[in-house]
Amino acid sequence: MPKRVIATDRLMQPIAHFSHAARIGNAIHVGATAGTDAARHLAGSRKGGIDIAAQTRRMFDNAETVLGLLGARLEDTVRIKTYIADMRDLAAYRELYGARFAACRPSHAVVGSWGFPLPQAAIELDLVAFVDTPRERPESDRLPAAAPACAQAGVRLGARHYCTALPLDRSGKVARGNPAVQSELALANLSLMLGAAGLRAADVVNVHVTLSHAGHFAAFETAYRGLFKAPFPSRTIVIAPLESEAMLVQIEATAFEGGGQPVLGRGGPPGIGAASPACLAEEECYVSGHTGAGEGADGDSGVEAQTHAAWDGITALLEAAGMHPASVLRTNNVLTDWRGYRGFNAGYGASVSEPYPPRATVLGGLLDARACVQIEAVAHRSGGDAEVVTAPGKATS
Repeated sequence: MPKRVIATDRLMQPIAHFSHAARIGNAIHVGATAGTDAARHLAGSRKGGIDIAAQTRRMFDNAETVLGLLGARLEDTVRIKTYIADMRDLAAYRELYGARFAACRPSHAVVGSWGFPLPQAAIELDLVAFVDTPRERPESDRLPAAAPACAQAGVRLGARHYCTALPLDRSGKVARGNPAVQSELALANLSLMLGAAGLRAADVVNVHVTLSHAGHFAAFETAYRGLFKAPFPSRTIVIAPLESEAMLVQIEATAFEGGGQPVLGRGGPPGIGAASPACLAEEECYVSGHTGAGEGADGDSGVEAQTHAAWDGITALLEAAGMHPASVLRTNNVLTDWRGYRGFNAGYGASVSEPYPPRATVLGGLLDARACVQIEAVAHRSGGDAEVVTAPGKATS
């Protein structure tokens, strides 16, 4: 049956081709959520000033609103990722985050973005929540203590596990050392998190890596191949600021007991290194970040052509997994230059149909110097039947 649309006037009117959230079964994927009212006015805004605390509070309120429309609460959150334009605002964010998420302690990741599509937005988040689903928060005395309101070794829900691994020593400090040292420590912590949840590296189906500099990739890849063996999980790599200048790598992982099945589509991995183009786990398909460069688009082509090419690659993988574009529950997108936002939306809008999947779009760096856009996706075999929260208004570019 077709997707059920829940229209609301309580959330931001769209500025592009996205819905706010999608629910399939007990799982809810919430796309980029900012601290705005329905008319796109940022909380606490004043001429020449940005109020990070006001935006953060409104952002959490908006997340609570969209979850409520889908029968969930903020306490049902199991994974949250926050994007901050200025890491000097991190302390203020963490205080407010702790007050709102102490009860549920999700897997938590924080990265930087050099701004957002909405001018003067200082912070955004996306999240995953599960309704009426028992969860465990495994712990280990071999891991650093958990940050306030965060899961120490991730969150496990049945066969599924979410976690975020950082290059922290047992005292909770960022390890002093080069990219190789930090990569090895972050991966060692990931292995310990999986072990605490009764899982192994072979159970990981998707990895999202943030590096503070593209030059760290070679060292990370060497360490990565020490933990993961073929067939590799799907993987996305983004270059972006991390929580501190000293931190060089962050790893977010999704695992399923028993692992997943690689999806090859047209052939080899879409990017650089040890990744399957996509990975099928139970009813879900995790698609690695596609840049579009070298996938039917000339390496020197613009963002619109690369967006089309990236979606062509994603569609081919979904078809190989027995799915279609309407199966997509959410996408996470990276642009290397905000001046390409109009072209990105033109290519994106031509590749999806209403009701659009939720998405997050941020500014970051990519490993492929030819690439100006990267798209990763999560799909579900029954995604075409999802409940989707949308706001009134017409998407613009």
